[in-house]
Amino acid sequence: MTTMNTLPLAYKKAFKPADIRGTYPDQINEEVVYRTARAFVEEFKYKKIVVGYDMRLSTPALKKAFIEGARQSGASVVDIGMVRSPMLYFASGKLKLPGAVITASHSPAQYNGIKLVEAGAAPLTAQTGLSAIQARIEKGVFTDTKKKGGITKKSLRREYRSHVLKGVDRKQFKGMTIVADIGNGMSGVSMKALDRLLPAEFPMLFEKPDGNFPNRDSDPNLRKNQKALIAEIKKKKADFGVGFDGDGDRIAFLDEKGTYVNCAVIGALIATRLLAKEPKAGMVFTNLTSKVFEDTIVEYGGKAYRARVGHTFLKKKMKEKGAVFGAEHSGHFFWRDFYNTDSTILTLLEVMEAYAEAKKEGKSFSQMLKPYLLYQQTEDVVIPVDDKKVVLEYIEKKLQKMKPMSITKFDGYFVDFGDVWGAIKPSVTEFAIKLMFESKKKKDADKLQKELFEFVSSIAEKTK
Repeated sequence: MTTMNTLPLAYKKAFKPADIRGTYPDQINEEVVYRTARAFVEEFKYKKIVVGYDMRLSTPALKKAFIEGARQSGASVVDIGMVRSPMLYFASGKLKLPGAVITASHSPAQYNGIKLVEAGAAPLTAQTGLSAIQARIEKGVFTDTKKKGGITKKSLRREYRSHVLKGVDRKQFKGMTIVADIGNGMSGVSMKALDRLLPAEFPMLFEKPDGNFPNRDSDPNLRKNQKALIAEIKKKKADFGVGFDGDGDRIAFLDEKGTYVNCAVIGALIATRLLAKEPKAGMVFTNLTSKVFEDTIVEYGGKAYRARVGHTFLKKKMKEKGAVFGAEHSGHFFWRDFYNTDSTILTLLEVMEAYAEAKKEGKSFSQMLKPYLLYQQTEDVVIPVDDKKVVLEYIEKKLQKMKPMSITKFDGYFVDFGDVWGAIKPSVTEFAIKLMFESKKKKDADKLQKELFEFVSSIAEKTK
């Protein structure tokens, strides 16, 4: 038996319900990652795993520690190199292997983490293995194997491109200009490949991977991070623009005027196209996804399924229901034909196909989306609280007194007043409550959000 060194005092903060993520090196460091790899392999008795990693400054050291830990516990490692998270999912699905990607996704530069998946790209959560892994890490006792696992390097870029471009008529994209803000993350390689393989132009911003994130924060859906993209869309007179996060599993769309498009609007556009091909298909949404997505699914004869907020929970619901597609407010889009995981490139290609048809009719990108621009959604607000459970009990009593048309108790509460609706939910990663509301008139949504924000803030203070 081998017992390891001391863990950082705050390492437990890195263990979330859906992944492992924290600040380096006080919450996650080489020791945490080494033990995670050993626990991952030994808990499930894996003999072979696939590993990928991003461009963050702490990644080389963490990647080395993870691979060493896995090999020390007897698993051989397939190293697929520096990749986007969707490439790790593809590798796990294609090779039918469990795996890990070292990344902190859209989090700031000082963060790093690990996303773990079972064979077939099914994500590990607290319920399906992360808690067991954490328990093994805490104990720090691992079995030395007689033979250390081997390591091989493998690229799956060619297979990946064949997969995402299968059945795509490339000629239809001729003459398109789409600005892509890479944000110094991992999506540059994929976008360069599209630029080479398709007859469209993809001018790129901040293409070079850089873990310092020198040009903008990693989340492309935040308005403050879209300034350069807006300017470049206008400068190039582009058809539309897209932005990506650090590990390439989130995508934001902006129209030809530089106006940000709600992710659910993109989801609704895609839903109509998928339901035309596969009537009555199932699709997944969350409490924070604009209602236009659910409404569109139902209107076009599909089945709408509600999931908890968080990419791992949507993937789980996709698999459970056999759904073809899912959309989340944060720019994650999920595809049955991509192992029920997020694919920004499949999403972009589907939108490009829709736009190619609209362009033939003389429509701009914004005109194509106009039928789905029915509602106005507030930006979500986060209120720190000491005890989420206690505060949610107060919120339920408050909502009942307000006499809405309906209250759905799921992942917090989804409340519908007829003219305004929205979500009050506990944060997955923080001691906080999140609010987001929607209406046909933005002022109505803002008014309700303000009222509940003040109420929750007062309860948070009262329950300290």
